[in-house]
Amino acid sequence: MPGHRRPGQRADKPSIAKLKYPPSEACPSCGRPRVACLCDRVEPLSHRLAVVILEHPQETHKWMNSAALAGRLFADCTVRVGLSWRNLEAATGRPWKPSEWAVLVLRGEGADAGPEGGTADAPVTLRSRGGKEAEDAGQLRGIIALDGNWQQAKTLWWRNPWLTKCRTIELHPDLASQRAQVKKSGLSTVEAVGFCLAHLENAPELLRATLAAYRRFVVEPARAAWKRKGDDSKTGSGDSTQAATVTVPPASRRRDRSSNDLPP
Repeated sequence: MPGHRRPGQRADKPSIAKLKYPPSEACPSCGRPRVACLCDRVEPLSHRLAVVILEHPQETHKWMNSAALAGRLFADCTVRVGLSWRNLEAATGRPWKPSEWAVLVLRGEGADAGPEGGTADAPVTLRSRGGKEAEDAGQLRGIIALDGNWQQAKTLWWRNPWLTKCRTIELHPDLASQRAQVKKSGLSTVEAVGFCLAHLENAPELLRATLAAYRRFVVEPARAAWKRKGDDSKTGSGDSTQAATVTVPPASRRRDRSSNDLPP
């Protein structure tokens, strides 16, 4: 999800965030590495708002990506992989008005209030298309999250101009992400969606369940794969020229989806 990067701020050097697994090792059903397969392991969480995740194609098959988990964890969640869709209905699959959708955007770290003022430090702030703080969250029917690193999320934002017709939801996280972020207040896609739903629907238990699932099904398996890669490098059994790919035992690969920031 795109956000505002401070001048001179750089993304992390190649690390676990870029670690990938070969498509041949992905579960044909959930897309995650077979060793971290999600099939029949994730219990869906109930919520009111529909969730649509637009995933940048380069995010697939990343160990730390969380969109695949979000697609199974949130009961009403659709994950679409691509760069552009002709309009809102084509992307979401629902004939709803733009005003009934809101795109998640990351602020935080002392971000200023919107053009019409408002509570910049509130966990979640809903804004109209013109940037004015809105208080009719009850009319909201769905949220859209852009899944990718900072640059990829920006690409998704600019390649789909119809997104600007939707409302926005500014996130000011009061929790630290379980993965390294370009921005200190950044969140992965599944964390951002869980954080947003928990506050909009007054359901703190939803965020707790989301964080636990993310740690169990994404973070811990990714760290184990990263460790295996390091061990292979030390013994000379790994390919040191492929920093983003890990070779895991036969039952160990699958695709992942995740988002580090949010739209401008």
